[in-house]
Amino acid sequence: MNDIVISGINLMLTGMITVFIFLTTLILLINTVASLFENDITKGSISIDVPKTQNHIEEHKKIIKLIQKRIFNE
Repeated sequence: MNDIVISGINLMLTGMITVFIFLTTLILLINTVASLFENDITKGSISIDVPKTQNHIEEHKKIIKLIQKRIFNE
């Protein structure tokens, strides 16, 4: 019985250490990629003044095109 408990504790610690290392690596990679592409996000920003009272179809199309460019990296 004592060997089973020790094996269970070893398995638990191995799993916890593996998850901790995986999550730490994931956080580091996310921060690295975010810092690499930080300038890319602000590169194509255009300020469009859309009035709240009227629907301007052309301005809406410009906004949609900008969003599509950001999503599909065109």
